[in-house]
Order: sequence, then C-alpha cells, then structure tokens
Amino acid sequence: MKKLLVLTSTLLLIGCANELKPEHTKNNMVDPFSPEEFIGEHRTKVSVLGMFHFSNPGLDDYKHKFPFDILSQERQKQLAQLLDALEEFRPTKILVENPRITNDSVLNKAYQEFLKADFDISERTSETYQIGFKLAKRLGHSKIYASDTERLKWFGADIDDSTYDEEAYLRSLDQYKKFKRYDYQSKSRFEDSLKSVLPLKNYLRFLNTPSNRLKNHQGYLTEWAVIGAGDLYNGADATARWYQRNLRIFANAYDITDLSKEERMLLIYGSGHVWTLRQLFKDSPDFEYIEINKYLNEN
Repeated sequence: MKKLLVLTSTLLLIGCANELKPEHTKNNMVDPFSPEEFIGEHRTKVSVLGMFHFSNPGLDDYKHKFPFDILSQERQKQLAQLLDALEEFRPTKILVENPRITNDSVLNKAYQEFLKADFDISERTSETYQIGFKLAKRLGHSKIYASDTERLKWFGADIDDSTYDEEAYLRSLDQYKKFKRYDYQSKSRFEDSLKSVLPLKNYLRFLNTPSNRLKNHQGYLTEWAVIGAGDLYNGADATARWYQRNLRIFANAYDITDLSKEERMLLIYGSGHVWTLRQLFKDSPDFEYIEINKYLNEN
C-alpha cells in the first residue's frame, strides 16, 4: 500500500512538472513555487508614518506629560517642512487612523468642504486634518481614506475592572518580576519629552527609526503577553486583540489598493502600529514597503 501511495504521488508530481511553462524551469530544475508566481503586474509602494497624536486621547498605558501645540506659529512652520518631505514620497492615496465603516463618508464630506474652503481646520489639532487633509490637498487628491477598524470587543476572560488589581494578580502568579523586567514607562517618558524640544520632522524621524519601533513592539511581547499565562491569559488575549486591529487595518489597506495600477500609499497612524503593519506589508507579495525615514532624512 505504501509503495502504491509513493508511486501515485510520484506520478502526480511528474504530471504537474509536465504542465509547467518553460520559464518555470531553470537548469532542468523544476521550481513551481518561485515567489514571482505570486506577484501581480504591480507591487504597490506603501509606507507608514508613525505619529504621536497631536490631540492625544489618553487611551495608551503611558499618559503624555509634555506639551505640544501643533497650532503654534513655529510648529506650523515645522509642519510645512514635514509636508514638503512627505510630498516627495508622492503618495497616490492617503490612509488615516479613522474608523472606515462609520467615519469614511463623514470624513470625506469634510474633506470636500475643506477643498472648497468651507471647512476650517485652523483650530483642529488632529493629524488627520493637519497632515492628512493638508497633504492630500497639496497632491490634488479627490478623497482621503479612513482605514482603521471600529472599537473591537473584548474576547478574553470576563474580568471585573472595578476590582481587578493587575499588580496583585501578577504577584499571585509569580509573574510580576518578569512583567517589570524592562522599564517601558521610562522609555515612553523619554520619547514624550523629546517632542517638546525637537523640531517636528526630527522628532518623527526619531519615532520612525526601525530599531526604535521594534523596541516599542517588543513591549507587547515582554509585558502584555505574560499577564495571566497559565490562568486567564488576559495579557495574551489583549495582545491578540492588538494584532486583530492591525490585521483589520491591513485588510482595509489591501481592499483600498487598486492592484491594476502603480499606486503609492501613505498610512498615517500612531507609532505603535508601525512595526506590525510594516511586517504585514513586507510579507505580502503585493506591496513594497518603503521606510518613511528615507524622506524624513532629506533636508
């Protein structure tokens, strides 16, 4: 029976090899799984601009302490320099961190009014307006793309937030020391402090340095993931929800991409998203990931 299965498998492989086109063979070696087989006519160039939120909603574990006023005269000059740099990337579509399902039509109504000077953003601090709207207008874009997902439901263990004490819980599982092994709060505070003293483009260049983004991403793996391991797994589930959100953002970007054209897409997102989105785009056969610092480094 085993000999029959081996013979059948061999015949199937031979049959498949005979069906291969001439360009699928090289030096008489069959390579039916060449990466080129999974790449379309064009690969969309994509980059993610990792941001700190100009108007911070305070939803992250670290609460920002250092001031930043994008509407000040000096910061507006620095913003213009940033827009000059981003314009060099020549994005054909700009994707912003707004929920796609509920906000896309509302956002584009505002953008159309902005193009006609009927929507004033001079007092609106969000990077969606200060960078997204202004850059899209410079480039002559007819619309802007909301590409985030709606707020995701919690799918892990049922925990009463009013009585939950994370430190006590970690200590009860002997996980607290491991959880506190790296001081991410000090790292976040240092990053936060720099934004108040560095020019905007310089600070974003610092934020978007790949090694810095990797360190940020590692926090999910060295802090979050361990919480409740072997018990409630609430840390692993929280990390999974973070990945779920980024996968949905990637899915939206993929859906928005026109694969029949040579597109260049710029995503404007909180810097915590950069490493995961970067990996998803780099692993996809339909995208060529461009480091945004290539443009932020230019004078």
